[in-house]
Amino acid sequence: MKARSGFTLVEVAVAGMVLLLVLGVLAMALQYFFRGIGNLEMRSDALTLAVLEARKIQAMQPLPEPFSAQREDTIMGRGYSVRTSLTWAGDHSRLLTVRVFRGDSISVELSREFSLRNQEAFP
Repeated sequence: MKARSGFTLVEVAVAGMVLLLVLGVLAMALQYFFRGIGNLEMRSDALTLAVLEARKIQAMQPLPEPFSAQREDTIMGRGYSVRTSLTWAGDHSRLLTVRVFRGDSISVELSREFSLRNQEAFP
């Protein structure tokens, strides 16, 4: 009998299945990677909104009386809810908390304490 060169049908089928398995795992990894990048961009946008809101309150001299407010804002075409509260944090200081969220998936909270004696933010 002559030896034949090449692959058998079973070998080709097994190689094809292994290739499909590897490609499927790679596709899932890429999907999670790109979803993660999207979440990171949304968190960055939410943090930008929180910092802008905190700076706006900090620029008010003197600081306003304690309050709580919520508004909707948009950045980069994405809608976010911005919840701001200024509360007493002691006899001579106030605590500013800005929470920016988008649905249930993205949430950023920024807090700063302000001294009323010299109107400066504590680091």
